[in-house]
Formats: sequence, C-alpha cells, structure tokens
Amino acid sequence: LIGIDTPEMDDSREEAKFRAQMAKRFAFFYLYQKTVKLSSDWEIEDKYDRLLAYVWTEKQGLFNKFILSEGFAAVFLKFPFKYREEFIEAEREARELEKGFWKKGPYPSISVQDTRAYLGKLLSVKYTCSRVQTKGKFVFLYSSGKEFSTLVPRENISFFPELKSFKGKALTVTGFLEEYKEKPQIVAFFPRQIKIEKQ
Repeated sequence: LIGIDTPEMDDSREEAKFRAQMAKRFAFFYLYQKTVKLSSDWEIEDKYDRLLAYVWTEKQGLFNKFILSEGFAAVFLKFPFKYREEFIEAEREARELEKGFWKKGPYPSISVQDTRAYLGKLLSVKYTCSRVQTKGKFVFLYSSGKEFSTLVPRENISFFPELKSFKGKALTVTGFLEEYKEKPQIVAFFPRQIKIEKQ
C-alpha cells in the first residue's frame, strides 16, 4: 500500500506486535475476497520486488487513505507520492479523533448484543465464556448461544496456559471486531487481550 506504514509483525515489542496484528486483521476484514482496482505511482515495484499500489474498493474508495482515516496505520513519508497531503490529513484527523491505534486510554467496551453494530472497530467485548472448543487452527471461546467468539490461534496457545479454565468465566476481550460466516469474532494473539473479570 503506497504511503502506508504499520508496525512489523516480528517487532520485539508486544505493543508493536499487537498493532501489527490489528492492522493485518483490519486489511483482511475489508479486502479479503473483495474485488479491488490497483493503480500505481512513480514506482511499480520496490527493491524487494513488492508491488507498490493504491488499492481501490467499491465501498471505501482509496483503501490506502481509508486505513489511515480509521487509525490503523501511519503515513510513510520517506518517498514522494501522489496523495501525500490527503494522507497526512487523514492521519491527523484519526489522531485527533483518537481512532484505532491513536486511542488514549481503554478501548470502548460493548456487550455481545451490540457487536453487529461495531464490526470493523478496535474495542473490547464483555461476555461469559460458555464453551471452549478446539477446531482447526483455533481454540474458540464461545458466548452462550455462540453469537460471539474469541479465537486463539493454536500456534499461540502456549501464551494462554489457563485457556481451558475460561469456561464459565466473565471475560473482556480486546481486539479487532470482525465477522466470519455472519458471526462476530475477535482473534486474540496475546494474553493481554483477554481479561478475566471478577464475578
């Protein structure tokens, strides 16, 4: 994405890794299996042979600008590019409105019943875990009725030694709220994303 900078996945700092994962989930949520148009600028590939592009979607328009306006990236200013001033303004507004990564203090907290209204946002969901189930590449922490779930990648379960004991506990899960097969979910990569509440 031309003009876009997000933290690296292999950064040693947990906050940077968290932001990298949330930016990835954001892009996945809005771009996966969507038809997009690509346009280029003065350079088509970088020195690593990566395609450099502006990504256009039917709903969000210029996705490079959209990810900035929602606060899931910063402007990459090392090289000149066509939409530089627009991108700087989009990031400035996101910071001012404390959107996405620029939120100061805790993320907004919602109930399971409100999840559909907040898809595509970085927030916390409060619910009681009614079931813990391993399926495929994830461990699922379901709410009652399975209307919401937290997914822990199996490759990350060593970070969550108490995972099986979450059944019956009141949880607050923080992350990017997305949807899979019409069910709201948050993928938890780090222990700090799941907090057990006192009952």
